[in-house]
Amino acid sequence: MQATERVLEVGEFRVNCATAGKGKNVLLLHGSDHRENWRVWEPLLPLGDAYSLVMPDMIGYGKSSLPEETPDYASQADTMRDLLERVSVEKTAVIGTGWGGQVALELALKWPSMVEALVLISSSYDKEQLPRLQKLRRPALIIYAEDDMVTQLKAGYLLRDAIGTSRLEILGPVAYDPTHDFTISHKLQKFRTPQVLQLVRLFLSNPAAMIAEPPQMEDELRGMAMRKKQPEEGSQPI
Repeated sequence: MQATERVLEVGEFRVNCATAGKGKNVLLLHGSDHRENWRVWEPLLPLGDAYSLVMPDMIGYGKSSLPEETPDYASQADTMRDLLERVSVEKTAVIGTGWGGQVALELALKWPSMVEALVLISSSYDKEQLPRLQKLRRPALIIYAEDDMVTQLKAGYLLRDAIGTSRLEILGPVAYDPTHDFTISHKLQKFRTPQVLQLVRLFLSNPAAMIAEPPQMEDELRGMAMRKKQPEEGSQPI
């Protein structure tokens, strides 16, 4: 499937935006590597068979405006909201990778009525966002590689627990060969395309159905909790 690019005036910025497919809307946000732009999503273009994909170069990247200072994630979220309004998108699912996931979270927090579901791939976050995520109440699919050394897997667990209405999927190690660039484990849409596509398709088809139950206690903690409920030997129950 081919994507079509066009440059749009969005507030004070020019935003280069690629679109492809038809169906329900999906906004895709790339990461913070200075070489990145919308093309990081080319491996996921098959989603266009069922969805209308909106893939911008964020401000400071690709063919979009290149200000002296790249706007922070909150400002990027503001611009992405204005972009959605500019292309007449009222509701959308949002997929973000790396820093793009952090922007996606902020977009959902500020304008929850616009965001139907979230897919966070190797996502970063700001610690200020974590306590706010408990009120988000949007289905979220969180995907990390076991050996991600950029954001690290513990971020996936933190996001899962903070959002609550979420499911964490952990993929096996990506960078088996130590001579490989370790950052490939952070770029799952490229280096684990079939698995990511399968998970995203399943999730977007029915986001609420994939939400996990609250995480269960580890066996050791569960055992400790049960022991605390049992009366001590020789004591009388109340």
